[in-house]
Amino acid sequence: MTLVLGIVALTASAQNTGRDAGSFTLQPKAGIGMGHISGSWDGGADAKWRTGFVAGVEGEYYINDWLSAAAGVNYAQQGWKFEGSNLDGSSFTHTTKLDYINVPIVANFYISEGLALKTGVQMGFLASAKMESKDVKENCENTAFSIPIGISGEYNNFVLDARYNIGITKVNKYGDNSQRSDLFVVTIGYKFQL
Repeated sequence: MTLVLGIVALTASAQNTGRDAGSFTLQPKAGIGMGHISGSWDGGADAKWRTGFVAGVEGEYYINDWLSAAAGVNYAQQGWKFEGSNLDGSSFTHTTKLDYINVPIVANFYISEGLALKTGVQMGFLASAKMESKDVKENCENTAFSIPIGISGEYNNFVLDARYNIGITKVNKYGDNSQRSDLFVVTIGYKFQL
């Protein structure tokens, strides 16, 4: 809440989208994501980042000189890795691969021309879930909600976007674990004025 109020205060007098109110852009984008686990889980293994591919498209509607609303759809390879030691002292790595079709809806607060702070909500639909080579989709929730926060910079219609999606719903259906899938994403895209 403090973040949102701070963004609004910073942008209240700004006039920096560089586009007319009522205009619309479409932006194909691609990049990399680094998935991680938050919440609680059983075992003493250390959670590590899983790197994957992200690609999609986002439409942006310019409400006024400093505010726009964007909605998109993207495919994201999420998940995490566990590293630990077996009883015999040998080490192990287990990778959980969670692939989602994500639908982010964000507000962009332009603090200068081409530079935007953003936050919103995202709904993810589970496309596949594997632990190593084993299919574990039946053990996972089919939808996941997260809160994206981020920043983007635009130059000559090219956009570099960095977001951290904070998982707010648990991934697993069963047990006492409350694992949530977080994702840090960096993408590059190009805006087409429609």
